[in-house]
Amino acid sequence: MRVLFTSTRGEGHVRPLLPYADALRRLGHEVLFAAPQDCATIIGKAGFSQAAFDRITDDEFRAIWAPHKGVREEAMLKIAVPEMFAGATARASLPGLSAAADEWRPDLVVRESAEYAGLVTAMRLGIPHARVNVHNCEVEAIINDLAAEPVDLLRADAGLAPDHGRAIWDEPVFTAFPEGFDGDTRHGPDNPPMRVSVSGWGTSARGGWAPKADRPLVYVTFGTVAAGLGGKSFIFDAVLKAVAGLDIEVLMTVGPDFDIDSLDPLPDHVSVLPFVPQAEVFPHAAAMLNHGGSGTLLGGFAAAVPQVVAPLFADQPFNARRTAERGLGLSVADPTPDALSAALSEIFVRQDIAQKTRALAQAMAVQPVPDDAVLRLVELV
Repeated sequence: MRVLFTSTRGEGHVRPLLPYADALRRLGHEVLFAAPQDCATIIGKAGFSQAAFDRITDDEFRAIWAPHKGVREEAMLKIAVPEMFAGATARASLPGLSAAADEWRPDLVVRESAEYAGLVTAMRLGIPHARVNVHNCEVEAIINDLAAEPVDLLRADAGLAPDHGRAIWDEPVFTAFPEGFDGDTRHGPDNPPMRVSVSGWGTSARGGWAPKADRPLVYVTFGTVAAGLGGKSFIFDAVLKAVAGLDIEVLMTVGPDFDIDSLDPLPDHVSVLPFVPQAEVFPHAAAMLNHGGSGTLLGGFAAAVPQVVAPLFADQPFNARRTAERGLGLSVADPTPDALSAALSEIFVRQDIAQKTRALAQAMAVQPVPDDAVLRLVELV
């Protein structure tokens, strides 16, 4: 069987697909990724072949967002989904992705949930398609509604009749988010998502870092892209001020694009590095401070680490709010040094949060693994 995986750019979009692709490969199936050239490093490092397709330019991206500075949460989705992901991005992707599919002739398309050219291509070819969610299911439900109309425009370009989003709601869905986090969310009729445990997949400790003291360790990370986003790198200075007077050890990772030397002289109890594999840190972490990105959030939950979430953009405010509502951590909407310091002090004394986090980790540990999940994909074909 030939399976075409499709993704927009960004590690947070590609990485959720990799455990499924790896499981299918080990079963002897052929796998090809269709994604922008930007994704070549992560796809190649995982050992997969790629058919590169065009994406919107950086200037086009800025033009989409220029009139909408300062929008957040659902207002941001109302722009991002129809104008960018299901709009300009899908239109730019469709010719190259469609050509790759026509040449390779897949039996199945598996897309990450923000990629829509693969969906339309699968429907044009009349082959099964499935979706791997890159957001929590609450956000995905909002996105599905917002994508219906622009996807119908893409369907029309491919010679297909409109279906008002039915194909999106009806396709098989896989998610790493546990039911204890977003199990009350809408899904397609008789089509609940299959919840899959991918914690620890593809990770291994590489050495190069070790805790320095017996004090509680707080792991601070805001993902790999925050430093490159205008106006977001302020968070690193805010964290240093927040932890200056706390009796803890801090490991803060800032990604490859941030100049660590630009920070003020670091306190002795703070280490700042570009990157450390999360699997290397979790066994030592007493708490996390992060942005609420899906991968980071899920990694912390699977490791039963209580979290303070200070969202910066995209779906992160939704994740932060739901984390707090479920009693799994604290949310800091306005990440001032004082607010961050107070939240970090509180997280250590909240035994209710620690207990709920441990229970969620236990529930995630018994979810099906990718090797089991892909049997459902095989059955589609």
